[in-house]
Amino acid sequence: MIFRPSPAIDRRFWSTSGRLLAVIALFGTATPRAFADVVVDWNSAMTQFNEGLTPPGMPGSPPIELRAYAMAHIALFNAVEEAMQKKAGTEAAAARAAHDVLVKALPAGAALFDALLAKQLSALPEGPEKNLGLQIGTQAASAMLAARANDGAAKGEGPYKPGTNPGNYQFTPPFDEHAPPGGTPPYAHFPNLGGVTPFVLRSGEQFRAPPPYTVRDPEYVFEFNEVKAFGARNSAVRTSDQTEMAQFWYEMSYFSWNRIARILVSQSSGSLLDHARLFAALNAAMADALIAGFDSKYAHNFWRPVTAIHEAAKDDNNLTAADPAWEPLMLTPPMPDYISTHAAMGAAASVVLIWFFHGDDHPFSLTSTMAGAIPGLHARAFSRISDAAVVCALSRLYAGIHFRLACLSGLSQGRNVGAWVVQHAPYTEGR
Repeated sequence: MIFRPSPAIDRRFWSTSGRLLAVIALFGTATPRAFADVVVDWNSAMTQFNEGLTPPGMPGSPPIELRAYAMAHIALFNAVEEAMQKKAGTEAAAARAAHDVLVKALPAGAALFDALLAKQLSALPEGPEKNLGLQIGTQAASAMLAARANDGAAKGEGPYKPGTNPGNYQFTPPFDEHAPPGGTPPYAHFPNLGGVTPFVLRSGEQFRAPPPYTVRDPEYVFEFNEVKAFGARNSAVRTSDQTEMAQFWYEMSYFSWNRIARILVSQSSGSLLDHARLFAALNAAMADALIAGFDSKYAHNFWRPVTAIHEAAKDDNNLTAADPAWEPLMLTPPMPDYISTHAAMGAAASVVLIWFFHGDDHPFSLTSTMAGAIPGLHARAFSRISDAAVVCALSRLYAGIHFRLACLSGLSQGRNVGAWVVQHAPYTEGR
């Protein structure tokens, strides 16, 4: 089965009213309560809102969303840390910081974020501690918004001209026919994202992946035939589990990994500052992995499997056979193959989680937002955090949208990014 996003598929999944009802249900409408953890509540709100903005897996605004998550969580951490030092209300500071960043960075969700802030603040006793906490939160948000005002994110999109040699990225269907609102087809997604200022890395090219193989290399021939067989829409060799793997992980990687973090947090004990530290590091690492991944993508401009298989008769390699009718299991995003940013974000996230929870062996069961579009898609269980990162990466091979090398190189790059964030981010100190 191939997932083709359509308004006919579960419209409530991404309707504004549906998102509002979902968040109201999540946080309740009864008498104000003492919430369990303001950090987790805000993480839940921002990711669940974004999960409904565009059909899952479709390119739309991943850099915008993930940038907002990182900004909100870092501001939240800074607010909590300062509030503790000044003996102010930490929960008030955290809530105000997250809210004020998100309403600016994700204005479409302002009504939902306003409602959550009001809900949380009404559960806190009035007094000078709360007031000082609110002041600290406001200042932390303002500082974050000012720091990222000229980070280059607004220049992520831009013109792109594909190369003409075999192996050069070419526009992929249906994005060779359609463009975002106001855009002109054909288009490639976020060609300038690699130049955005990272949160922790020195630059997007710090961990740039080495050049991939050429279309004449034996390794390329093997991986060409592998994705052609296992990633085809009507594959005769892909197992049902591999099909479900591809569909399950097709959602945005940062949705999955924030959800995994919330699951692991629920299975452990930690302070408000601990959780603020975790989600700041997690989302900064994924945001930087996305920036680094796009730097590699557009530095190397390697074509996608769908192009390679359609155009194999022109690649000067007698060991590859063209199939102009070939289709991948899942829709190919409009950007170069190498490296897989999906894999990079998952790997970076896994490093942060292993660091925070002092080890890899933490069993958990995970569901996917793709279950809303693909009935019968079951939860998947994992014994180790790193296992989920590997499966997350290889799912793109079975989806037919990445060569194996792109997946494995994404894993490697993401691990480097995650390790750098753990070692150098100010919010990871003292853990």
